[in-house]
Amino acid sequence: MSMRKNLEITSSNHTSTGTVSFKSGNPVLQFIIGESDMTLIGSSVRLCGQFRVRANSSTANTIPQNASNIRLSEQLGMFSIVDQLVIKSQATHQVIEEIKNYQHFMAAYLPTTTSMGDNLTHLSQQSLVLPNYNAHKLNVVDIPTGFTSKDNFVSGNSFCIHLPCGLFNGQVPIPLGQNSQGGLGGLLVEIHLAPDSQVLFGQNGATDDMLNAFYELTNVYMTAEAVDGVGPMPNSFEFNSISSYYTTFNSANAIVNFNLGLSRVLGVFGNMTSASMINTVRANGLASNYPVNSDGSRAPIKQLFFLRGGEKFPIEYNVNTTQRDDVLDETADAQVTQEFLNAIQKFSAISRSMAKPTTTRVVGAVPTGAMNTRVNGGQVVGIGCAYDVISGTGIDFSSLNFGINMEVDITTDSPQALYLFVHSKQTLMFSPSGIRVVK
Repeated sequence: MSMRKNLEITSSNHTSTGTVSFKSGNPVLQFIIGESDMTLIGSSVRLCGQFRVRANSSTANTIPQNASNIRLSEQLGMFSIVDQLVIKSQATHQVIEEIKNYQHFMAAYLPTTTSMGDNLTHLSQQSLVLPNYNAHKLNVVDIPTGFTSKDNFVSGNSFCIHLPCGLFNGQVPIPLGQNSQGGLGGLLVEIHLAPDSQVLFGQNGATDDMLNAFYELTNVYMTAEAVDGVGPMPNSFEFNSISSYYTTFNSANAIVNFNLGLSRVLGVFGNMTSASMINTVRANGLASNYPVNSDGSRAPIKQLFFLRGGEKFPIEYNVNTTQRDDVLDETADAQVTQEFLNAIQKFSAISRSMAKPTTTRVVGAVPTGAMNTRVNGGQVVGIGCAYDVISGTGIDFSSLNFGINMEVDITTDSPQALYLFVHSKQTLMFSPSGIRVVK
């Protein structure tokens, strides 16, 4: 008879003070879900703890109410602190899934799959997100944390976030047993924290109050559910995976080309931001936007098509956007938006989303700080295409390159950062000598 168990795992590299921050030299959290005869319910995995923003490291100034310029992405909340998510076999330390630039992955995934109601209710409590930047600042960044007096300590905002990824989002429980018995040999989950300069930013586009600001976590732990007594396991395990890629472009004819090395690709999606906004406290480096020129003016996509081995696929024609005929049109092209959303979740199955006319507009970044004060939680923009939303078999890119061609209205020296994520099927093969990932 199977029995469900609740697990609570403390970080294996926790500090003696129980406080973790990138600034203090603790950029990686490690959690070990040990080898056992149980199966893990991936969707139940949660990262929990308490979060606070500090204006500086002085004990006497741990409450940043007077630091009126400090902001945090209201669209991502606690997801903005995760730079990388790495899942390994605890027995062999072989990487099963690794998502780099996890914040940008969530900037595409989270607003596509959640609604305004979600952001106002359970997500605001669990993930510290809100669809209004000012409300988010007052309730998350400025909330009293630390010592309000000698004997009164307020611990900060509690959070409990899920960790979306291919492995944890699967419907099949994850075997934790020995490799020789059809298991992963336990899991080692690593969470790489993002730098303070990428998480925090000045609302007015300046460095006021920002030079010494940082975030910190306390009482961090992971929870999950597992099932005991499941019986013998098969010697292979199929799961979805997210692979991440990064590139830049800086011309009117943007060409992106990658050798994916994946044989069952289901979809590709990505988002963009101006490279000048990355890792600077002057701007929200996690904000998604269509390309902009160096002066912040709009540089919209006029034409777009996807390639497989040099041939247009799966869309066998050029997508001419509304901005090709009218460069001043701020209305997002319907097909570009639909293809982007469809690559993340089957479009006909999307029942909740933050994508709407106000959040998909083709806009620039003028005046200074405009990218930091978007309505309804921020922009939901990107590019992408789905390859297989029906059979789940996927398309073979093991020997053929993936490509994107874009005609963009860039007229200045203005590098744009493009974060791409590939959704694919992969298989884990188990044997007495370890595990093998078949991509």
